[in-house]
Amino acid sequence: MAASAFAVQSANTVGYASPSAAANFNFFAPQFFDVGYNTTSIQNIQLDDGNAGTVGWGDSMQIVGPFGNATAAYMYWNPVNLGMTGACYWSDDTMAEVDISFDQGDGFMIDNMNSLTFTVRTSGEVPTNGLSFAAASNFNWTGNPFPQAINIQDVQLDDGNAGSVGWGDSMQVVGPFGNATAAYMYWNPVNLGMTGACYWSDDTMAEVDVTFAPGQGFMIDNMNGLTFDVKIDCPYTL
Repeated sequence: MAASAFAVQSANTVGYASPSAAANFNFFAPQFFDVGYNTTSIQNIQLDDGNAGTVGWGDSMQIVGPFGNATAAYMYWNPVNLGMTGACYWSDDTMAEVDISFDQGDGFMIDNMNSLTFTVRTSGEVPTNGLSFAAASNFNWTGNPFPQAINIQDVQLDDGNAGSVGWGDSMQVVGPFGNATAAYMYWNPVNLGMTGACYWSDDTMAEVDVTFAPGQGFMIDNMNGLTFDVKIDCPYTL
């Protein structure tokens, strides 16, 4: 898809509010990062219910994603609901603040089990560089960290022309497309004796045309433990 200009405020710093969270799992990827860094703290990801007090103690609000080598879930506590003062924060089950940073390109899910209404707010510096990371076996949590939509075809799997990624590898993208969860195969035309670049397709080998909105998270399932890099170019020039 063609890139278009993206206007930012001074110091490349903006604020962002997501659409209202849906029930159950919401795929998400941080868009804005600490100035001068490509990381952001979990504490900078705020759940905003407009001070209605509906988000807090006992709401089973969780972040699920890759923390270190494990999948973890952390509860969201609202001190106001406990008669305490201070801002809301992410904590563990002892109510201690969680200290976790997300790299550019990380993705995760926010589990809104009680169907509450809130928005996800982050702020910080707009990323101006593309991202690249080595894929692990099975699910790789990632997403669109840019404040501009990208196409699924802009998510590239690069195995250094080794030919290891392609036909029959069960390489899938899993995430919310419309109102459903969908999985799309990654085909390598070279493995079929065809010419041209690799692309994401459906089971008829037709190119898939799916747009990931700003901040949209998803997972890439590397079922066969192949070695490759996931690369997403920055879609704009500031």
